[in-house]
Amino acid sequence: MNRCLLMVLLAAVMALSGCARGGEGGPSPVPEAVLDIYVRMTGPVRDHFYYYVAFDTDDDAGADFPVPVAAGPYWGNGWGTGSITYFLEYHNGQYNLFAANLNVTLEDFTGGFVSAGGTVTGHDTGVLRLTVTDINLGSATLAGTGSITGVTNDSDQNAGVITLETDAAGKTVAGTVSFTPAADGSRDLDAAEQAQLDALNAGGVTLASDSLDEFGITLTISAAAGAQTITIDPAEAELSWSFTAASTGAVVNGTATLTCNSSTPTGNPPIPGLEVGCDDMSVGDTATIALEISELATFIGPPYDYVVPVNSSILRATIDIEELGGHAVDNLSINFITTTELIFDPSVVDPDQHVYDALGPLGNDAILLYDPWEFRSIDNDEAFVKELAGDTTLVGPATQDEKDAVDIIDWSVSTRRLR
Repeated sequence: MNRCLLMVLLAAVMALSGCARGGEGGPSPVPEAVLDIYVRMTGPVRDHFYYYVAFDTDDDAGADFPVPVAAGPYWGNGWGTGSITYFLEYHNGQYNLFAANLNVTLEDFTGGFVSAGGTVTGHDTGVLRLTVTDINLGSATLAGTGSITGVTNDSDQNAGVITLETDAAGKTVAGTVSFTPAADGSRDLDAAEQAQLDALNAGGVTLASDSLDEFGITLTISAAAGAQTITIDPAEAELSWSFTAASTGAVVNGTATLTCNSSTPTGNPPIPGLEVGCDDMSVGDTATIALEISELATFIGPPYDYVVPVNSSILRATIDIEELGGHAVDNLSINFITTTELIFDPSVVDPDQHVYDALGPLGNDAILLYDPWEFRSIDNDEAFVKELAGDTTLVGPATQDEKDAVDIIDWSVSTRRLR
């Protein structure tokens, strides 16, 4: 045997041996448990089409699950919606596993709502609607001695501290009147507030009960010299909200609070991690916020094992369950979603302009797999609704061969322990 070839073979054997042992004291490269995926289409897989296995690992026992995007305007990542935490993609000859992220979009709003964002906990897509039902003004606190003996917050939602000095006649001392915004719950002064502050700061203004009325503050006055501060705490808007889930259409209602003039979530936000930016709020203000799966997912890597289809209608992959959340996951909802193209155009609102398939006649079924750490196996023959050829989702603009390439007709999912 050629010596160079022998050395290459020995190196390969040593590398495989090292992989199997995991190194001295290192973790084993062999997963503890894996998920085996098998999907078969009517016709051969086309590498430039898109094939997904979408997972929901939020342990809600199938209350929501991944579903395909049938039509716009909410396309999100161009293929999937519902509740998706992870997904396996096959495209252009490669399998890759990703963690899904959510886009938060402020669609419509009135009054004090100005923005929406944040890192939302969970991956349930849908539409959130907010309505302001009441405003709780922050308390007004007076400190120091001087001409002001009392202060009432009538309508001020701008948290911060007003500082001023007065002389014995109860007139403001020039250069001593200022407003310092609070770290949270404040905004820039509007033109009327700034003008009133500037006039007081010019000095020689006799304080009266309405000297800070542009701020929504009423003063009680007794002429005296001294330095004082007025602290206005952040205001909170009470909300009613409803969330319509994209996967099932189910509507959940609740109540929440938001800090006025802030984008920092309060202790009771409508959705954990959601940041709703607002100015001064009024009862009746509304906002509609869309939560969609982002096309910018977090790359995890290729699956543990896979078979690239070559002139084949079958996709096979094996996923390390640790990469789907590990032992924290008690159950998985799974859907297979295939499409000839990713669509992002919000004007495409007719499902017949879209060629796709998923589990069930309309793609809105899913597999619920309990306890992924023990052996489980389920296939198309056991499904309550068996996946058949020629679903109505395949009527869009494509040739029959192209439709066959994404027409799911058989599948199986199983879990097994490797060590």
